[in-house]
Amino acid sequence: MNRSHVHGICDLLIERGYDLNIWAYARVDTLREDETLEKLKRAGIHWLCLGFESGSKRVRDDVKKGYSQEEAYRVVERLEKAGIYIIANYLFGLPEDDLESMQETLNLALDFNCEFANFYSAMAYPGSQLYHTALKEGWPLPQNWGGYSQHAVDTLPLPTRYLSGEEVLRFRDHAFQTYFRSPRYLDRITRKFGEETAQHIREMASHRLNRHFLCPTRG
Repeated sequence: MNRSHVHGICDLLIERGYDLNIWAYARVDTLREDETLEKLKRAGIHWLCLGFESGSKRVRDDVKKGYSQEEAYRVVERLEKAGIYIIANYLFGLPEDDLESMQETLNLALDFNCEFANFYSAMAYPGSQLYHTALKEGWPLPQNWGGYSQHAVDTLPLPTRYLSGEEVLRFRDHAFQTYFRSPRYLDRITRKFGEETAQHIREMASHRLNRHFLCPTRG
């Protein structure tokens, strides 16, 4: 967010000659200068984590995400040109999400085909404003701390205006499997990082998370 602060850190890292391979968070609407990307790369920041969140303009507008799809595509192209890898974050279960909009998000992820991706379900974490809103509105919340994990058997995301939390979670797990088993993605990983890394990805995607909705005793 603060250009002079970022440049100052990068300049000192470059000056000290550290052999780093690290990542940092960034925002789609702040990566506008090639000079900054060049400095990040030289400083050893080879990965940037970006919150693309949703592939649906309607869903993004509802949560006041201030960037366009076209801007997101430009940022991906700019980072690829600079030789910086992307960890892309996507979020399912925002208030305006339905099955069609979540599919748009998955389609965007597959189109970007970034080096790594995180797929999250929207959660009302205790202490957040969203949590207080959920209490006020009577939205279902996890009964224990495990339910707030993204990967637990009893994970319970927020419902949307159109879907239950279970439906959101089903799609999230489907998106994870679809992305990391994509031949196009695995080909990219093989070309960039080698077959051994691609095999690690295949092994990761071979495991499915155990969820309550998958347990026979619960229907």
